Amino acid sequence: MARTEVIKFRDFMDGTWQMPERKKKELKKVTDALVKAGAMIPIALTTATHASAAESIAASATQVVAGTTLQVLAHALDPLTQILVAISLPVASIVMIGGCFFFIFGQSEKAWSSITNAGLGYLLIQLSPLFIKVLEQIGKSI
Repeated sequence: MARTEVIKFRDFMDGTWQMPERKKKELKKVTDALVKAGAMIPIALTTATHASAAESIAASATQVVAGTTLQVLAHALDPLTQILVAISLPVASIVMIGGCFFFIFGQSEKAWSSITNAGLGYLLIQLSPLFIKVLEQIGKSI
């Protein structure tokens, strides 16, 4: 029986599972250095606009963390939204065809109701990324 290789999800997603161990260590060192430098650059470039430099660094660090947190939260549901937008047309089409079958069975009230609800649902799902962007802009302006 053949052995199954188990790969960590993070390694699989970033492609490092294919790299030799020596390259992984070098990549980790470079990545750590870049992260440390990236975290220090905003602090080093800030000017002392407050009473003391310590307050300025703390305030700018707080703003950087708040901005990053807002970005992560604002785009956390983007994959789910994209999936819903992608499957909305087939689902709305099936519901509308089902509504047409209600006409055949003589239930025109139910037919019109299901067709209009499917159309409105489709439009709202297609416009949901726009609604999310508008809410994000409103949140940034406040």
